[in-house]
Amino acid sequence: MQQKPYILSPRVEDDLAKIYAYISQDNLDAAERMLDKLLAACDLLTDNPKIGQVRADLTPLSVRFWLVHPRYFLIYRGENPVEIVRVLAANMDIARELAGE
Repeated sequence: MQQKPYILSPRVEDDLAKIYAYISQDNLDAAERMLDKLLAACDLLTDNPKIGQVRADLTPLSVRFWLVHPRYFLIYRGENPVEIVRVLAANMDIARELAGE
């Protein structure tokens, strides 16, 4: 099967590395599972790019937010390909994190 088109921004790669490092402090298997779950969600976005919500209350950027786990948002834009802009914990100050994008 051909890989579906999505792009991970350099910031996302850093976000994923930080998420992995944080979870793996307590449980390496859980960190692997979470990384797999987040990347599988990126794949799903290529078939369903409108699944997320626009959140004008958090950012003026033309991005969508999708809560893929009770703790993490995929923040993305576009449809073909989907560009994943950030992966952030729901308890973060998301508006502040996105201010520099």
